[in-house]
Amino acid sequence: MEMKMRYFLTEACKNSFVLFDLMDHSLLEKSLTNRIHRTLLEEKRDDALILVEGHSKEGAFYARMLVLGIDGEWGEFCGNGSRTCAAYLFSRYPGFQRYYLTTNQGDRPLLKYSENLYSIKLPPVRLELNPKFIGRPDLFQKEKIGYSLSFEGKRFVYAEAIEPHLVILGSLTDEELFSIGKKLNLRKELFPLGINVNGCQEKEKNRITVKTYERGVQRLTLSCGTGSSCSSTIFLRGESGSIHVATPGGDLEITISEEGLELKGPAHIEGSKELLSVD
Repeated sequence: MEMKMRYFLTEACKNSFVLFDLMDHSLLEKSLTNRIHRTLLEEKRDDALILVEGHSKEGAFYARMLVLGIDGEWGEFCGNGSRTCAAYLFSRYPGFQRYYLTTNQGDRPLLKYSENLYSIKLPPVRLELNPKFIGRPDLFQKEKIGYSLSFEGKRFVYAEAIEPHLVILGSLTDEELFSIGKKLNLRKELFPLGINVNGCQEKEKNRITVKTYERGVQRLTLSCGTGSSCSSTIFLRGESGSIHVATPGGDLEITISEEGLELKGPAHIEGSKELLSVD
């Protein structure tokens, strides 16, 4: 049986997504996942965002965001994508006092500042090595802040904002970042699930620029919310503060405290389309 399904085109700092609301589905069938992946490739977007497990409780609305990459693999999280989910939830399910995205690190609050400006509150960036993402911890060196890996004469610090990242403080050309990111993601003995790589450079006081090689798309992207969060944490050396982050796709504001961080930036719904799905 064929049925029509509507999906949404969303964008945040020029990261582009297809968003599917499957909160009324009890099971995400393989055939439907394949269709979503095919739609992602046809639309030539960065990731597919799938909202599931929607429910309300005590005046709050909750949903879980699944992230499907163009490589067909499931991601852990997407910072910019989470804000487009916020834009969708505030618009599609109005009237609730609070909104949350459920992650593997708990329910994360979503906030709306204006029609196209949203934020998500995340736990503190993790600086300890995670065996889920790191296959050879013996190659990392303990630093005052976190653990570092030397690669091609450069020092990268591990940081994790639900998604795993390597951050270098200093200037990298796009060509250098792409080459290093590609090589590191081929080293499955080091990073069995792949690794995001960020180049972070100070622009002026409390202002940095961040460029990202993303593991899910295996190329440079125009912005990365979790990468900007990790870069800000490394730049502040684990201290509290607010950082303005300039990415090629747009600007983000990240506020870090002992309780966690807030990732704030633009996000909006560009439109919607229909596809035929096999029931």
